Amino acid sequence: MRLPPALRYPDFRRFTIGYFPAETGEYIHFVVQNWLAWELTHSAFYLGLLGFCEFAPRFIFGPIGGVIADRMDRMKLLMLSRIANLIQCLIFAFLVFAGLLQFWHIVVLVIFMAIVSSFSTAAQQVVIVSLVPQEGVVSALAINSATHNLTKVIGPSIGGVLLTLVGPGPCLLVQALSIIGMLVTLWKMPAQATPVSAAKGDWLKDIVAGVSYMRENRRLFATILTTYSNGFFGISYAQFLPYFAQEVLHVGPAGYGVLVAAPGVGAVLISFFLSTHTRLRGMRRLLVGASLIYAAAIFLFALSPLLILSVLLLAAVGSMQMSYRVLARAIIQ
Repeated sequence: MRLPPALRYPDFRRFTIGYFPAETGEYIHFVVQNWLAWELTHSAFYLGLLGFCEFAPRFIFGPIGGVIADRMDRMKLLMLSRIANLIQCLIFAFLVFAGLLQFWHIVVLVIFMAIVSSFSTAAQQVVIVSLVPQEGVVSALAINSATHNLTKVIGPSIGGVLLTLVGPGPCLLVQALSIIGMLVTLWKMPAQATPVSAAKGDWLKDIVAGVSYMRENRRLFATILTTYSNGFFGISYAQFLPYFAQEVLHVGPAGYGVLVAAPGVGAVLISFFLSTHTRLRGMRRLLVGASLIYAAAIFLFALSPLLILSVLLLAAVGSMQMSYRVLARAIIQ
């Protein structure tokens, strides 16, 4: 079996090994967070509100995060973001163990981590592509997405079992341990892998200049617009899965875990294909096609009355979501 190109580089392998348990913990957190929100409110509106609170700060602070990532050591920025993640997780766990948790607590914690993620995501993408040469970028991005989506399968499965057996508090402590593991990995990463950019000056002017450049570059503008449209209008479907599990499909917490895991299965399957290709022809056409199938699959899922059909459609959603993200990153790079 041919080894994906990016895995031939030791630094990228080391980063991936640390990233895997950390992202698994993130999806354990996701299952616990959304299920607790549903248990506290029993309202689809509040689940949607939680999704908005998670994405809106990323939309606002994303450009700022990119500028900050150009001015800081990216590895240090990732470490600071993981420390913030650990603090958020421990506060969440304390509120659960103390029996003090209310819905507004979850909203505040979600907004806080969405802002932190705006900075860490920009830094992480630079770190990933810096760990491999240019010919390995598509493979590295695909493997990173595959790892992310594999944890989207494993994390909810573990989270669902732990939520049933030991409750939400211990689930959050498991996540805290996974974050600590990632911090150890980042600490051991070589500093020279992520050199600091020489960018200086007014960061606000840099954002304005970046927006102007994006508007002038039609290819870049179309790629970013497509990605943000998919995210803004589509990605929040995951927030409503507790509602579909309980009120539409009537499958309870166990079925909810299956629904959350399904997109990860589809994403992992297609990522194996992408990770073995250093170049793809017609990436812009593929990006548009993946986006259209992504939207259609979400629409059909909303109409599905059957668990098996819903799982298959969510698998298609996950595969197309992973595809357009990898393609967009490769086009921009």
